[in-house]
Amino acid sequence: MFEKKRGTPLKIVLIILLLSPILIFSEFFINDREAEIPVINSNEEISEVNDDMDEEEKNDDKVTLCFTGDVMMNSYFADYINNFGVDYSWTDVSDILQKADITAINLETSVSERGKSLKREGYGFRSQPETLQGLVNAGVDLVNLANNHTYDYGETAFLDTLDHLEKSNIVYSGAGKNLEEAIDVKILKRNNLNVGFISFSEVQSSGSFKADEDKAGIAFFNKNDDSLILDVVTKAKKECDILFVMLHWGVEYNSVPSEYQIELAHRIIDKGADGIIGHHPHILQGMEIYKERPIIYSVGNFLFLKKNEEAGKTAVFELEFGKDNFIGGRFYPVHIDKCKADLLEEDDPMKKEIIQKLSNLSQGFGTNITTEGTF
Repeated sequence: MFEKKRGTPLKIVLIILLLSPILIFSEFFINDREAEIPVINSNEEISEVNDDMDEEEKNDDKVTLCFTGDVMMNSYFADYINNFGVDYSWTDVSDILQKADITAINLETSVSERGKSLKREGYGFRSQPETLQGLVNAGVDLVNLANNHTYDYGETAFLDTLDHLEKSNIVYSGAGKNLEEAIDVKILKRNNLNVGFISFSEVQSSGSFKADEDKAGIAFFNKNDDSLILDVVTKAKKECDILFVMLHWGVEYNSVPSEYQIELAHRIIDKGADGIIGHHPHILQGMEIYKERPIIYSVGNFLFLKKNEEAGKTAVFELEFGKDNFIGGRFYPVHIDKCKADLLEEDDPMKKEIIQKLSNLSQGFGTNITTEGTF
């Protein structure tokens, strides 16, 4: 019994000695493999991966757009551009415009070195082609040309404008070499969404610059006959996920839209438009959310001559959309000073003034605006 008890530990020792090289080699191999193969074994790391995937998915089904009002690069603006460069007027706001998936403005000037003004002195605008680089650098993707200044220097300069925009890779809407081109929907694809734009103007001045079957010009609508614009909206919506209608309309320096504008805006939304952006008054007007779709009756001036200080108080409007819904919006108050769009600081009294003004103008439409400018 005694000998048997003493012999058992000896066998165990022998077995351990025989197996130890195998155990040492196995441990080395396993440790080496662990060093080569990273393993996600914490909830935190898994969460980070899922967050990245969620962010990619989010970007696939929504789009952010920025809109501004009237822009030109002529007159006093040309003097500042010549002195300080094409980016001067955009310096404060370019970061906001560039971050948007699409930025659209109202380009209220011809872009050419040719032609003769059809307007009386001081009212015809013609900007130099090289100034378009400022728009490109600022992040502008699309311009509305359906307004009462695109044709200021006649057909030759008008056609030059279309050509220079195309060379600068800036999309334009509301104008063309004939009516078919002028009313055609322009579609920009962003984040797997087709975003469409159509533009019309109700404003005409001396001379006829309305596009026709065989005449270059702008898309024009008559407030007493909305059949054309409603027909175009219906057809355009079939080609895109989100449709914006940009309208050059209303009365200059009136802070409240006319009754016909409100009625027409509602009919346009009823026909399938997802948003309406208005300009021409040169000052801001209220915003309405109609059937969960935004209507901004006037986005005001932006880089344009100002008749008074009210015309210098404006904003960049930012809207966010999903494929089937308007998510929300905000605006960034801006002051036009020395031919530059100055983004107003948080503690600037004018910023609060602009937010309060838009809030007051929008309350009549039942639209609530926060003190931060969201709606």
